[in-house]
Amino acid sequence: MKQTVTKNGIGAWTERKYDVEKAAGTLAFTDDLRFGPELLHARAVRSTVAHGEILSIDFSEALKVKGVVKVVTGKDFVHRFGLYLMDRTPMAIGKVRYMGEPVALVIAESEEAAEEGMLKVTAKYRELPPIFDPVKAATDNSVLVHPELETYDHVDFITPFPGTNIGNWFRIRRGDVDKAFSEAEYIVEEAVNCPQIAHGFLEPHCCICREDPATGDLTIWSTAQSAFALRDIVAKGLKYPLSKIRVIAPPIGGGFGGKAGMTVEALCLAGAMNPDVRGRPVKLYIPREEVLLTSWVRQAYVAKIKLGIDGEGKITAIRNTFYFDTGISAEYGANPVRSAGYSSTGCYYIPNVWTDSYAVYTNKPFGGAYRGFGLPELMGAMEVVIDIAARKIGMDPIEFRLKNILKPGLPTCTGMPMNNHALDTIVGKVVDRIRLNEKEPATRKGWVRGKGFALALKAPAMPADAASSAIVKILGDGTVEVLAATMDMGQGAYTAYSQMVSEELGIPIEKIRCPYPDTQSHPYDWQTVASRSCWSMGMAVKRAASDARQKLLALYAEYWQVEPESITIEHGIVKCRKKGKAEPIDEHIQSGFPMPDGNYKGGPVIGTGSFVPPDVIYPDAETGQSPKSVVHFTVGAVGIDVEVDPATGAVEVNKVSAGYDVGKAISPVNVKGQIEGGTVQGISAGLMEGMYYDEHGKLLTPDFTDYKIATALDVPPDLDAFWEETPEELSPYGNRGVGEHSMISPAPAMDNALFDALGIRIHSYPLGRERVYKAIQAKKKGETDLWEYPYALEQSYKNAIKEWK
Repeated sequence: MKQTVTKNGIGAWTERKYDVEKAAGTLAFTDDLRFGPELLHARAVRSTVAHGEILSIDFSEALKVKGVVKVVTGKDFVHRFGLYLMDRTPMAIGKVRYMGEPVALVIAESEEAAEEGMLKVTAKYRELPPIFDPVKAATDNSVLVHPELETYDHVDFITPFPGTNIGNWFRIRRGDVDKAFSEAEYIVEEAVNCPQIAHGFLEPHCCICREDPATGDLTIWSTAQSAFALRDIVAKGLKYPLSKIRVIAPPIGGGFGGKAGMTVEALCLAGAMNPDVRGRPVKLYIPREEVLLTSWVRQAYVAKIKLGIDGEGKITAIRNTFYFDTGISAEYGANPVRSAGYSSTGCYYIPNVWTDSYAVYTNKPFGGAYRGFGLPELMGAMEVVIDIAARKIGMDPIEFRLKNILKPGLPTCTGMPMNNHALDTIVGKVVDRIRLNEKEPATRKGWVRGKGFALALKAPAMPADAASSAIVKILGDGTVEVLAATMDMGQGAYTAYSQMVSEELGIPIEKIRCPYPDTQSHPYDWQTVASRSCWSMGMAVKRAASDARQKLLALYAEYWQVEPESITIEHGIVKCRKKGKAEPIDEHIQSGFPMPDGNYKGGPVIGTGSFVPPDVIYPDAETGQSPKSVVHFTVGAVGIDVEVDPATGAVEVNKVSAGYDVGKAISPVNVKGQIEGGTVQGISAGLMEGMYYDEHGKLLTPDFTDYKIATALDVPPDLDAFWEETPEELSPYGNRGVGEHSMISPAPAMDNALFDALGIRIHSYPLGRERVYKAIQAKKKGETDLWEYPYALEQSYKNAIKEWK
């Protein structure tokens, strides 16, 4: 095949094959061959200021461009959208809130015309003061990003505060924190911060929408992680019946949370639903340079953690303040804030807890779902502070952790009992495998070697009513179709479902097929997020397969006149040894069985299954307490061996050992792959990644030229991935999620390793070469801590930071 470089700047195949599309995504490569000459193309016109009143939008010159059909503005599509908090409009209406926000959409007959038309649209603004610092935004209401916040609809478990920049405030109140601090032998108070981080998926966003002019029905083809969540968000925003919206989600080229919920689809609908366009499909492709402005990003954060510790090294109290920079929208970003809040004591039992976790609006792109969902932020701070605390009280960091570990049965910060786990075993194995207690010489001349350690913890971050359902159809040729609306993005969900169905039905795995999600054919599933699919959807798939098996055996029992218990299915062959019968599954499954009375009975064998976690109760809004706030936690540990060049600040990772208690590894090769891949992504986030802006709010790292991510050359030469299996009680086969967990703690483990190597403590991620070099130079001046706050601060905030340190 011939590979060409397209006008979009990406490689496209002139002859597309399914395996190529599956690997790289489909919609970004779709052209007129698929949708015909009726296909229109759209490009967004974006704001050039971070905060301002729109005075005018002039698109008269754009309409003169040959091929431009229509220019749509926010006033033409006045709808609000949001999964948890309806604070997003697809285009700015009256006011822009960040640099890069869409202000108009140019629709044309070709990509070239849409691009040219986009360049000819001009907008004028009256600039307003922007706010970029989440601490200042949370504590100073002089600039409000959403002054109309009180008018936005939201779910009950999200608590926005009108008149402020707080889109959600989650809190934990347990025990008597003040009394515990007054009695503590030691008090340790530290702060850690991190910039926004991008997902780095390879396939950019692409969406095609069409409105049926006769019925008003909408069809959306999208690079979406969660077809049903997208359908629900669109339906509520448009006030449409669910039955009038169909979402088709073909294979996508990576997500990591960046394609959860709704991203670009409403913007595309603004074009497709315009009266002058209605009936024609509209394609909105987002070029790489705009992806970071259009997708979720991991929220920047500032974490302040205060620990009270008794004379024996037991943590008796904790006070947390987390500021999550959610940008201009908290519609999805409100929930990672909640996730960090209900996990805010990490892997430790702490009897007295005070946590304030805020989603804070700023004039930057919107924060939301990202692999780890609030826990890389929480644990990125917590595990550094734990390490500092252990050293300050003169205790070995591993001993300190084990003394305070959240053992099974002890209450988490929300009051629910911790599920069974083998974290102490994992800790011991990581310590041994990384040789954490051995001081080894560097392998590079002139470099210094150090080792670090961190724990990890995460629950599936989902509401109590996150349902999954599945259909298992046994076809007339002995194959099986599994309709489960999970988006397999490489995590191996379809492999796991096929294994489950094969186990239940006795049909070879190669005869089992899982089509990609389509809301018209698939039953409902909440979302492909939260490391929940193999567990939650797995429950539904197993039940559906069991239901299909029972129906099949009942038919054969009547057909052969035997008890169902005497029939087995082995390698796709239905057998009854009692009567010496054996038949392959064939067309009788569809057409019916000739029963002894001469009548035909049967027809298609279709099994159904569904699952909703039965006993999750939302935490109390004031105290955060609940008898069961989440379904379960997956825990783990990471040990990292690094070397640092004192002359340049360069960091290289020699070895990583990472272990997690997965309950049961359904697909061991995929579990290993998830641990390895997440570990590399965690190293990338900890060492390289960050979104940076100038003083006006312009993104300085819009593409992979300036936004650095780990490549194959950055993979540690020795990556040891392992797991323990403590079965989960409510689970298909005892399994728990592990897809996001390996992302959570490589960064703090590296921070702790740098301290071990050089005696420097860095409180700001990423731990890049320049920052490490600055920390080395600061140490020479007698300063052992480096804090670089990424925002311009007034003196009062500078003083507050000094107090935190």
